[in-house]
Amino acid sequence: MSRISCIIVSYNKGKFLKDAIISVLNQTVPVAEIIVADDGSTDGSRNLITSLAQEYCQIKPIFREKNLGVAANRDLAIREANGELLTTLDGDDWYSPQKIEKEFITIQNKPSAIAYSDVRLVNQEGKLIDDWDISRFSKFDTVQRLHWLSHRLGPIPRDMLLPKKLYLDVLGMRHNIPIYEDWDFKIRLAACPNQWIHSGIAGINYRKTKSGLSQSNLLIHTKCQYQVLMLNQKLLKNHIGAKGFWLAIAKVILKGGRSVARKIILPEKVDRTIKSTKKS
Repeated sequence: MSRISCIIVSYNKGKFLKDAIISVLNQTVPVAEIIVADDGSTDGSRNLITSLAQEYCQIKPIFREKNLGVAANRDLAIREANGELLTTLDGDDWYSPQKIEKEFITIQNKPSAIAYSDVRLVNQEGKLIDDWDISRFSKFDTVQRLHWLSHRLGPIPRDMLLPKKLYLDVLGMRHNIPIYEDWDFKIRLAACPNQWIHSGIAGINYRKTKSGLSQSNLLIHTKCQYQVLMLNQKLLKNHIGAKGFWLAIAKVILKGGRSVARKIILPEKVDRTIKSTKKS
């Protein structure tokens, strides 16, 4: 059986972190290595991680002396992983018990495939808000995957189980993107011809909190989405065409609104696309 590493990243998530770690320890298929990368927390998280690491030998703590940001913290931790397969988890989320088993079974004889599960969106107290069925994503070819991702047409797989080699082949996560670093990574990952396989279950419980990065203001969201698309401009144009790429840019700007658009320097091509989108 391939060795599996799970990388948990956390910054001041002490209130929820134990549940996240225990959910990995309680998987129906054992996880050989659980890396818990704390990004300079000041809420006592380190004491909790140290205590659990003394109790469970598979837990490997990483303590950052200063806050690096989620992208750098996660990427550097992944690069330290010893497993042939890896998966990830945020410190305020948790896995369903069979998450890794079901995903592992789907790719057991497919060494280059990517496995993923459906997502349960929960509130801060852990109560269900919505179920995200992402099964259709596994039926897409490369062009359809990139169209879905770049245009953000629906829920996107998260916390996939994939080969570490594949992660490194697509160069991992960029450190200079404050939010949407995972979206950027998934765009590059989706451009690979590798098969994406659905596990058949809801494996991740994604907690929507009031303090997460997703609560950043609209300008930051728009700027980061714009940055991700522009960084992947060549890749996306090669697969979904120039028109598909500029339309994805236009959608991001239009969603941000006129006041946000004024604060972003747009290529003339984007202005024309936005105007044509409004007319249609």
